[in-house]
Amino acid sequence: MALGLSYRCACGKQYKIYMPKGKLFSAVVTRFVDWRAVDAREEAEGDVDRVRRLATLTRCEFVDGRVTERLICTDCAAEIDLTRHFRSALTRA
Repeated sequence: MALGLSYRCACGKQYKIYMPKGKLFSAVVTRFVDWRAVDAREEAEGDVDRVRRLATLTRCEFVDGRVTERLICTDCAAEIDLTRHFRSALTRA
């Protein structure tokens, strides 16, 4: 299952973001996991499209983390590094 992560900008705009697991976890777990294979399998199985559909259903703007690591809010122009933000949130002990 692909990671479909939610982000709400300070202005209230909501985003649903697909982030490849390799971008988030390769710095933490490298030895035993082939992250490229994991991400490729999820993409081939249509998981990214499911995240995109979920964004539409929940009235969120979809952001593809394969294409960009920086989000600039379309409403207020606030900027965030998605990889840093979600890596920090998901790997906190």
